[in-house]
Amino acid sequence: MFPKPLTGSLEVYEWCLDRDGFAVDDIAHEFGFAPDTSAEIVANLLELQLIRTSRDRHAWFVPVDPGIAYSQVLTPSELDLIERTLAIGQLRNDLARLSLVFRSSKFASQYSNSFEIVKVPAVVRSLLSEAAAGCSHEVVCMRPDSGQSAGDWVETQARDFQMLSRGVRLRALYQHTARFDTPIREHAEKLIDSGAEIRTAGALLGKIIIFDRTSAFIPSSGEDGGAVVVQERSLIDFLYSCFEHVWATAKKFDTGRAEIDAVSEDMKKEIVKMLISGAKDEAIARRLGMSVRTCRKHIGQVMQMFGATSRFQFGYLVKEADLEEDV
Repeated sequence: MFPKPLTGSLEVYEWCLDRDGFAVDDIAHEFGFAPDTSAEIVANLLELQLIRTSRDRHAWFVPVDPGIAYSQVLTPSELDLIERTLAIGQLRNDLARLSLVFRSSKFASQYSNSFEIVKVPAVVRSLLSEAAAGCSHEVVCMRPDSGQSAGDWVETQARDFQMLSRGVRLRALYQHTARFDTPIREHAEKLIDSGAEIRTAGALLGKIIIFDRTSAFIPSSGEDGGAVVVQERSLIDFLYSCFEHVWATAKKFDTGRAEIDAVSEDMKKEIVKMLISGAKDEAIARRLGMSVRTCRKHIGQVMQMFGATSRFQFGYLVKEADLEEDV
């Protein structure tokens, strides 16, 4: 533990800078301190390495450059603090990971926690890798957008191919917009060639990954890279049923031009539904996994199809044409 300045120590140090040196009695005389207090201040300044004993005069003290004190007193303490902080962080991550591993074991039945919120991205990636490595039957996932970092995208691809190579069934849902995203389309084609099943839908519920129907990962709110790890069977069954519901009506992934045109029509129908419901541009774009600018372009095309110049007129024309059931 590094030393701390006593009350009056720093004032004494500044005072001694205008002198050739000082003795303990000089402090008592100048500041009115008791002899014992003056001696404690001198001892404190020596410990802080702000003063040293004079080489020419007995019981005489002279000031030292605070930079020396910083390098000899604070730097080792700072390094120790950094090491302790890193060790605490590593231990926290290890305990969080082991906690989730424990809850997947046979001993977990006596615990009632159904999910764990993991806020450290590195721990989330580690848990995903462990879940993928232990997956033996099937993994299903919804991937609503391409907002992953390059590093996360590489990790995702590695996990996918590693599972497929072991015979694990992989089913993935993307949004229709993924067909126009070159990196995603190329990755999807490679997955299909390796045995994966991929479909696209106009809108997805959110990003979900379910391994063997025993654990599910859902990104936490915000952009901190955290996730909610679900291990309670009834919750996982519900999430799985949500996936199956979307999967049943989703379109098989195909990069053919005719399919792309058909998907484009599906997106327009999804936009019509959300316009009728009164959704804002930002909400529609987020739901469809596209930029607001691209979304507004599609909205304009849809309204032009109906000859509408405003959303109010658009809603009226849709109702007049009795098209709500068709879309």
